Amino acid sequence: MRFPLAVPLRPATRQRGAGMAGFLLTALPVLLLGAGAIETAHWLFLRQTLSHALVEAGRAAATRHAQPAALARAFEDALRMLHPEIRQRDAALAWRRRALDGPPWRIRVIRPARAAFLDHADPGTGAPPFGALGPAQIRNDRQHEQHQRAMRMGWPAGRGPVSGETVFEANTLQLELIWPHRPLLPGVAAVLRLMAESASPEDDRRRVLTQGLLPIVRSATLAMHSHPAQWPDLADGRVVHGNPASGPPSAAGPDCAHGPNACLPHGSPPGAADGGTAGEAGHGVPPAVPDGTAAGPPYDPAASRPDGSHADGRGNAGIEAGDAAPGDLSCDPPLP
Repeated sequence: MRFPLAVPLRPATRQRGAGMAGFLLTALPVLLLGAGAIETAHWLFLRQTLSHALVEAGRAAATRHAQPAALARAFEDALRMLHPEIRQRDAALAWRRRALDGPPWRIRVIRPARAAFLDHADPGTGAPPFGALGPAQIRNDRQHEQHQRAMRMGWPAGRGPVSGETVFEANTLQLELIWPHRPLLPGVAAVLRLMAESASPEDDRRRVLTQGLLPIVRSATLAMHSHPAQWPDLADGRVVHGNPASGPPSAAGPDCAHGPNACLPHGSPPGAADGGTAGEAGHGVPPAVPDGTAAGPPYDPAASRPDGSHADGRGNAGIEAGDAAPGDLSCDPPLP
């Protein structure tokens, strides 16, 4: 019995490497999704940690008259949640300082605004550690009485004619943090650099995006527990004041970013920088009501003092009967 000859099999040359190609096509999206999940988890953890650090820094500043140096020191101390070792933290900050050619992070103090000190600053708060020649301060105690006094002066809803803020808002510490984050995924830095072209030149995030870093923005709002003081920006740029949406600082300097009145000596009437007086239109006059009449009497810088004193020697006419004297207004412990 004869069997048919076996037909020799041809080598499958056309199928060589097909399994490897299929594995790559399947594994590449899985690897990218896994890396993206790691990046997202790290980003969310970083956001939460930075929020805690910003709140810790805000608590320290709220009890230290919103001093920028105390704010910066407390924030970097709170970074121990990210970098437990001091050397590791210093190395991370040094790397960001070199990459950005400037401050490794930035906290912007939005409130209290510079203009709020023109409306609500109290010349009677020259207490230690500043003294009479220290920065202007807004009283943190008896805010309700200050608000009622502003209402009696004709300020609509108690809002100052220069800043448009109430004494409650002037005693609120509002912070905004911008932290540069280096992405873990390759190729993301190129996308971030392209995004920098659409950012405004005044935006603090632009300089971060230009270096291929992701700006993580966190904010915190706390009540002040001490008299807010009018401090200058830190020289190294880590803590600055003002809202970036208001535009770039004026040519008068960093302390005059909110107009010429922001650099007036404490107690000067609004409008004095450009030759105006407190009674001229646009310089301290309360906004008009819809019928065209003024909402109250003209702005009087002497009458607006929170201690109720007047330049004509009438004394504390703004304090109701039964209230304490101006020197006894403090309900807080003495300033350190």
